[in-house]
Amino acid sequence: MSLKVDTSLKAKITIVTGSSGSGKSAWVKQQITKATRLAVWDVDDEYGDIRGIKTFYNVNELAGALRRSKVGKFRLVGEFGDFDLFCKIVFAWGVCTCVIEELAGVTTPAKAPKNWHTLVSRGRKRGITIYAITQRPSESDKTIMGNASTFHAGRMNRQQDRVYMAKEMDIPVSDIANLKPLEFIEKYDDGTKTAGIVRFGRKKSA
Repeated sequence: MSLKVDTSLKAKITIVTGSSGSGKSAWVKQQITKATRLAVWDVDDEYGDIRGIKTFYNVNELAGALRRSKVGKFRLVGEFGDFDLFCKIVFAWGVCTCVIEELAGVTTPAKAPKNWHTLVSRGRKRGITIYAITQRPSESDKTIMGNASTFHAGRMNRQQDRVYMAKEMDIPVSDIANLKPLEFIEKYDDGTKTAGIVRFGRKKSA
């Protein structure tokens, strides 16, 4: 697939935060159901239930599969040391949706890995949508925070993380502290905010 850089594209980067049980991964799965080109960094092996997704345990085998595929859903259940190469091959694939689980495990507040930095800062021009998921936003890199177009905050147990996200979202810390399980608050790049709840399935009509 030949890719052309398109500087007119808007950034589509969503930071998804919340403690275990806040529904963050379930919410992301609901957002990516229509993705025809999907790459998931699935270090905790959580995305195998996505219909049609192909699983890889070797990053080089994943790279080969992406090179051969115009469409498809792929996930890497790999080691933390594979992360930078994963980002490199996703950036090369382009025009896709990329999900990163457990972001704080592969980045630090001080520095983003080289190819992750490239994916975040230049992926917009290659049509890449990113969902970055973390339980500990205060321990994640500043590159993703500075480039985010949407912040999605669920319930967080640690005060440090609640304070951090409240500052990023320009909301009172109490708004996050008062969230119940599965409730969330979102802030968008136009400054608007909304609240919601993660729902599972659909109720049958009477």
